[in-house]
Amino acid sequence: MGLRRVRSEVLARSIGAWRRVAGDSQPRHLVGVTKRLMLDYGYVRSLRGGAPVQGQGEPVPWYTFPAIEYLRGLDLSGRRVFEFGAGNSTLFWQARAREVVSVETDPEWYEQLAPRIAGNGTLVLCRDQDEYLAEITRHEPFDVVVVDGLWRKPTARAALRHLAPGGMIVLDNADWFPHSHAVLRAAGLVEIDLHGLGPIGRYAWTTSIFLDRSADFWSTAGPPDPIGGIRPPEILAVDAEDE
Repeated sequence: MGLRRVRSEVLARSIGAWRRVAGDSQPRHLVGVTKRLMLDYGYVRSLRGGAPVQGQGEPVPWYTFPAIEYLRGLDLSGRRVFEFGAGNSTLFWQARAREVVSVETDPEWYEQLAPRIAGNGTLVLCRDQDEYLAEITRHEPFDVVVVDGLWRKPTARAALRHLAPGGMIVLDNADWFPHSHAVLRAAGLVEIDLHGLGPIGRYAWTTSIFLDRSADFWSTAGPPDPIGGIRPPEILAVDAEDE
């Protein structure tokens, strides 16, 4: 009981110290928050380059920041991804997944992106709606299906039909496409709506993630590691101890 009390006191002192830091001057808080958003999250680089990237210039999807952080924390190394709508998201997925297949409708954007596709990626230009929807049917079911291009309601339905057991569907701009969102919600998947700011945009929006109820993207992933986070050593030490 004595050891437990000592641990509790250490934890209480540590939490109190970090709360006092949180009560620091408003200018320092504003500087810190601005640095996190503008530099660590890559907002300035994204705005200047016209494409979403993070702090050191690594490509990220044009999803909300909370969605990007959530997806960064998953182990996707053995997973297969299909994207309706290509972009920097394609580069993000191909750096993490075993295979990525992306369909794109814009020829100019396709030409810009094609030279950056790696050996585990396939980029397909489909300007016709029927061909666009048919591409996913030419493959085995995918672990991740992204709905982020044209014709979102029919692609949401296609995503459900071609999702592998234990898989995940990502619907970006879910607040703009409530009927597409309703199609996925009605499927009985586990829904996570991630609202917030994101690269380039000066408004908030929603990236929704729908998980099969047997999904497991976490068992081989590491602990949470937020961009710009702090890891107080005293609290970590107490947390690491056995009761």
